[in-house]
Amino acid sequence: MHLLSKTRYRSKVIFLLGIVSGLFFQTGCKKAYIQFGEQFVDNNYTNIVMIDTISPVISTVFRDSIITSQTGKLLLGSYQDPLFGHISASSFFVVENPPSATSFHVSAVYDSMVLKIVGDSTFYGDTTAAQRLQVQELNEMMLFPDDQTSFYSNTDFPVSNTVLGSVNLSIVPSRKDTVSIKLSNTKGLEIWNLIQDKAVEVSTATDFEHYFPGLKISPENTAANAAIYGFSDTVKIRIYYHESNPDLVQKYLEFSITSRNKQFNQVRYDRSGTALNVVIPENKEVSSALLNNAAYIQPITGALMKVRFPNVREAILQRTDYLQLMSAELTIYPLGGSYNYNFMLPPQLAAYTTNVNNNIGTALGANGSTSSTSAQYGDLKTDWLYGQDTYYTYDVSAYIDALLSTSADNTSGLLFMPPTPAYNTLFDRVAFGDKQSEKTMKLKLYYISVQKDQ
Repeated sequence: MHLLSKTRYRSKVIFLLGIVSGLFFQTGCKKAYIQFGEQFVDNNYTNIVMIDTISPVISTVFRDSIITSQTGKLLLGSYQDPLFGHISASSFFVVENPPSATSFHVSAVYDSMVLKIVGDSTFYGDTTAAQRLQVQELNEMMLFPDDQTSFYSNTDFPVSNTVLGSVNLSIVPSRKDTVSIKLSNTKGLEIWNLIQDKAVEVSTATDFEHYFPGLKISPENTAANAAIYGFSDTVKIRIYYHESNPDLVQKYLEFSITSRNKQFNQVRYDRSGTALNVVIPENKEVSSALLNNAAYIQPITGALMKVRFPNVREAILQRTDYLQLMSAELTIYPLGGSYNYNFMLPPQLAAYTTNVNNNIGTALGANGSTSSTSAQYGDLKTDWLYGQDTYYTYDVSAYIDALLSTSADNTSGLLFMPPTPAYNTLFDRVAFGDKQSEKTMKLKLYYISVQKDQ
């Protein structure tokens, strides 16, 4: 226990609350001396006390899957993570029917069909490692199950064994490079002839989807230790052709991704050889004690951190000098050595209220209030030099105050995760140690202490 701002004076408690509160926020850790008249004498001594001995209880909550459709992003590639295991990402989407009003000169000749995707500068893993992407046609239309309007990270649709095209992926993410994948001439000529014949298969978007249900782009080697890249969902397919009328002129037809609510990213992972390779119980929550004394966050692979303060009410209210909570601050430190420029920390982590069933509730806002519209994101400070002073901080005053006011069993907690859209589009991850770790998370409580003269 530490005495931060000791103001020794005699007063009535009801008068002191306003005075001490104002002085705390104005003078910080400095002493403030106040003189009162004899009318306030009641033999009380008042201090502002800070305690940091209450250890939060942490665990990891696992989700089977999350919604990954209609995010505006394709996720493609594969990498190996020392904490989270092997992770790969593929993308499924539907393309619109080719332009139907195109008129061709009699000399028009098909040349090639190419799929184009444009990077959005995001990545996770080692961009210097080589990998290869492949394109396959779906065997059936992507239809939503009953009462469902989204696809999830574990959704799957069967694809043809025939690869339509592939490419060695070598890009500089910051340049937002365009990747061109040459597709099968057999398929290209087939679609070209349907367009030339104005066939029913290419007459409408629905007819074309029945004929050509969609595409899947995936890493050719899902075990490759490289990187996962983000691409814009502005996918284009071009059929190149030329006409001689009389000079040779190169032209192309272009058709794009459509039904964006059906575009989704499939994420697969193998946690073998990691602390996360455990049997997941029915309630999907695993104590840090079973996960190498840590809790983990990577929502896109289904991992969220839960933080609880089960003993805070008992620890505070049993203090005979306790009068009122002034403020509460939670500081959480990523495990040292667990992050680098290939495995970046989430720049923002939001905290959401939760219950014994691990449902996601309301975001923790200003002053730790759950009624605030301004969410807290941890204000990450990164120590790249020594890696010892990297942390997120949260004002949890209102949240802790609510726990102190609740007499029922404390089964609530906070779930930490990146906010949308990072929640289901990025692979940034982080691990936090429990009380057994060298750098454990810290809860600091400041309260008004009143003690009587002996």
